[in-house]
Amino acid sequence: MTVAQIAYIRPKAGKEAEVEQLLRGLVDAARQEEGTLLYLLNKREDEFVFYEMFADLDALKVHSGNDALRGLVARADELLDGGITVDKVSYIDGAGRFN
Repeated sequence: MTVAQIAYIRPKAGKEAEVEQLLRGLVDAARQEEGTLLYLLNKREDEFVFYEMFADLDALKVHSGNDALRGLVARADELLDGGITVDKVSYIDGAGRFN
């Protein structure tokens, strides 16, 4: 069963570039995860937004345990204003061409 979610990451003032660099590392890590179907980094105003889709719960668990994400979480107090907020959503349909 496909798992979809949207993650919101708000960097602390002055930490935007450092957080973006770490988030780009998350994208690189996700490219290596077989069960990660979609992992798109976006930005709006003062926060980053990930659109994420995984093949199943096992793929989400693999992603959740990757070193890049664990590194970001370990530095959340230092870098983030409010941590990481994740909204689970239900995938219905879609299309797209990118990269």
